[in-house]
Amino acid sequence: MSSGPADHAIEQNYDVLIVGAGPAGCAAAYDLASAGKRVLLLDRRTFPRHKACACGLTRKTLKALRYSVDPIVERVCHEIVLQQHSDEPKHREVRVRTRNPICAMAVRERFDAFCLNQTLAAGATLRTINSLIALRETPDHIELTILTDKGPETLKAPVLIGADGSNGQTRRLSQHPESTTAQLPAEPTWYTRGFALEATVPYTALTNLPPGTHPQDLIFDFTPLPGGYGWLFPKGDHINIGVGAFAPDESSSNDEEKLKQVTRTLLNEYTQQKLGLIPTHITGQHLGMGGHQYIPQGRVFLVGDAAGLVDPLTGEGIHSAIVSGQAAAAAILLSSNKNIATAYATHLRPLQETLAFSHRAAKAFYKQPQRGFRAMRMPVLRSLVLKTYADGLPHTALLGKLAAAVV
Repeated sequence: MSSGPADHAIEQNYDVLIVGAGPAGCAAAYDLASAGKRVLLLDRRTFPRHKACACGLTRKTLKALRYSVDPIVERVCHEIVLQQHSDEPKHREVRVRTRNPICAMAVRERFDAFCLNQTLAAGATLRTINSLIALRETPDHIELTILTDKGPETLKAPVLIGADGSNGQTRRLSQHPESTTAQLPAEPTWYTRGFALEATVPYTALTNLPPGTHPQDLIFDFTPLPGGYGWLFPKGDHINIGVGAFAPDESSSNDEEKLKQVTRTLLNEYTQQKLGLIPTHITGQHLGMGGHQYIPQGRVFLVGDAAGLVDPLTGEGIHSAIVSGQAAAAAILLSSNKNIATAYATHLRPLQETLAFSHRAAKAFYKQPQRGFRAMRMPVLRSLVLKTYADGLPHTALLGKLAAAVV
């Protein structure tokens, strides 16, 4: 290691170190701290902080959370609008309306800050750091060297949770027992990325909404680009509009080409088409994917985007972040110090099985979206797909119901 235990004292005052204080890190920290564990959250950002994310909280996400987030919910949506290119106007759109809300709308900056405050109130501790320097893993503990305003410092704990997102470093550092950020190991072969750009448009900037569009609509538009979609998510005082590429691809070169399609020019043109103006502030974010193949090992457990657990069909990541963080916490709380990785793999498996199904479904859907639209026009199938999106219907149950519907 370039900077390690020989250079300065090692501090071990915590049972678990968590890199990243977003939804995944907070989900793990909340459960661990509530159970009496000494938890240290590490993050380079000061909260509240901006985070590019449409932040639609599905019913399954709200159910997974340990606390109500009603104070920061800005709007609830009862209707999803799916749009595609078609020469026949009647085939360009599918509307699905439900009695119960499908999704709650929040702003990611406020959502993350709210979750962090709940987690700190549960007993976790937060430290702001400048960066990671090195990670060393032994059979019975990990040593994480961080850089602070006072210089390097090494923290020691039995386990570390990597919740630092798609662009974080713990995923790569964990590939080797002794790694430094100066010489990062390569990304694991199972890890892939999506990419999205978004903008916010105040309602006051709109002279009128386009025909067929309503502030309560949750719009997924598959016309802007292949392998992804555009969206309009209504918030309290603005619309979140964006474009993203999510479709799985077995070729890394093709994957890079797919991500290059998501450009500021594309979002500008899409916003002009949908809302009649050019956005003034655009932000982007990579999305971690491929996590259905992630195998937990050792004492560093990846969660959320860091583990590639974004749904490749919908691009939804918050639900997986919360569920995987809770799975890591459960493994730590319920297993012995020696079989903790196996325990995490067991707790994570249901989510990974669902994402593996989404991976296959995404490859088929984005190859021929029109087939998916035909299915969505069938009431029974439409109801099943919507329930899967909103409530997380297990893939085995979904397949059984689809088979029954076809018969």
